[in-house]
Amino acid sequence: MNGIAAKSVLVVARRDPLEAMRVAAGITVFGHDVALVFAHGRLEVVPEMEQFAELVELAEISPKSLYEDPEVPGISDGDFYQLVEDAEFVINV
Repeated sequence: MNGIAAKSVLVVARRDPLEAMRVAAGITVFGHDVALVFAHGRLEVVPEMEQFAELVELAEISPKSLYEDPEVPGISDGDFYQLVEDAEFVINV
């Protein structure tokens, strides 16, 4: 690694899911353990999303959603709360 200790990071997509996906994938470059949760409502599939989804997949991130969404597996409020509690850093995008 590059001398930086790996951290547990939670990225919460509240307003900009595409940017949240890009940020989450980018953080893994430094070896951090990253979780991504969509918290903005149902994910709107747009053409640009395919490339960002590919980045997330390559980074081995399994995104979750607080809302019922056919595109993303759900996460309960309790499990989300636990992710927030366990994360060393929470990034809201």
